[in-house]
Amino acid sequence: MPGETPKTNSAISTLESAIQRYTDTLTKLEDTSWPGSIPFWQIYLLMWAVESRSYSLMRYVSSKVGCSRSPSKEIVLEVLTARDTVQAKLSKQSQIPIGSLIKVNDLDNRLKKETNKITTVVDLTEWHSILNPKVDAWWWFFKPPKHRWDYLDWLWKILTVVFLTSSLSLTVDISSRFLSGGPDTLGAFVAATQSVLTLLAGRSALTKAGQESIKRALTRLNIPKYFWEEVSCGIAFSLFIISVTFRLSLPQIAVIYKNIGDRYTFDNDTPQLAAAISSYKRALLLNSDYVEPHYKLGLVYEELQEYQKALAEYKIAVQDDFEVAYNNLGRMYIIDKKYYQASSLLLRGLYLTENDILRYSLLKNLGWARLKQNRYAEAKRHLQDAINLDKTKAPAYCLLAQVLEEAGEKNTARIMNNWKSCLGYASHYSIDEDKWIDQARQRLEAELNKQLPNKQ
Repeated sequence: MPGETPKTNSAISTLESAIQRYTDTLTKLEDTSWPGSIPFWQIYLLMWAVESRSYSLMRYVSSKVGCSRSPSKEIVLEVLTARDTVQAKLSKQSQIPIGSLIKVNDLDNRLKKETNKITTVVDLTEWHSILNPKVDAWWWFFKPPKHRWDYLDWLWKILTVVFLTSSLSLTVDISSRFLSGGPDTLGAFVAATQSVLTLLAGRSALTKAGQESIKRALTRLNIPKYFWEEVSCGIAFSLFIISVTFRLSLPQIAVIYKNIGDRYTFDNDTPQLAAAISSYKRALLLNSDYVEPHYKLGLVYEELQEYQKALAEYKIAVQDDFEVAYNNLGRMYIIDKKYYQASSLLLRGLYLTENDILRYSLLKNLGWARLKQNRYAEAKRHLQDAINLDKTKAPAYCLLAQVLEEAGEKNTARIMNNWKSCLGYASHYSIDEDKWIDQARQRLEAELNKQLPNKQ
């Protein structure tokens, strides 16, 4: 051609060689099949061959299936580097033949159709750090096809946020129960542990730095990228399940705190009532429907002579028909001279319980209330029923002696026998019995003084 120099011809020849290499490697890539796939026409032919029992056709199809091999990394990289060579030759050409441009354009269109094969076999981003391709080298920046697992990523992201938000709400609720009123060792440990887990999970899922950390971890664990959102959601769901499980276990933890309070109250030579109150209150914070700590708080407040607080706790306990609380509240009403309220509560307690120990206390206090109401026949009946349940306890004897005296009992010996039993079984550690001990001594001494002149 006029105007062409031997140097130009040599450059064109080099370009054509590069284009030919590009063509050959691309054709080789096109001849391969998708990884693990068999063309539909081969499947159809194989089925028809089996149905017609054509063994020659079966062998033919089998040979074709064997030829349809998957592309290797080497084939893909040969195509891409061949395209690099073409681009390098084009950039050095001052005059590019139109025919060559058309060939390259056609080849590029064919290459773009193989995008899915390329991105499935080779992770192009891994090669960027080695080859450092320019931005206009588009063949190194093919986007992998969207995996079928990725279509629901939006759902997994929403669920991740929902689970983490719910976990955070549960953590705040649980922590406030443990930390309210001043944390103890167990409460602080539990609240801190759950808070740290929730905050770490939330930071990992909801912050950019955290998301990068998760990606690096998942990459090290060789988890496919299309499963990343599912794994993140799974972690958030696991944390949510842990939080829910812990929230549902609060009633059992409340029992532990109640038992700790019992040890402070009853199992020590020197009761630690302040620590007991703290434990019972913690149990109520963890489970507001737990009735027994209210009753135990009433006992402690009564021991501390904080009667209004004791009354308030007993009233809460009887609202849920906690049987023992009926007895204690009834007794406090007797002391407060509210005999009719006391009688009503004590009768309700008797209706609810079949426990003999509790029935003794209820009958004893009901007899006491009837005594104060001057209903002596009922008082005698209830107190005698109490004595029949337990003949080794003093209160029923002490009260029955008083009932007999006030009812005008003529049998002095019967009265004195009850005072003797009262004095013999009574304990100075009980406020009521300590008072009755003094009363029994006075009655017995007075009776003894009456008898002394007769003996002389």
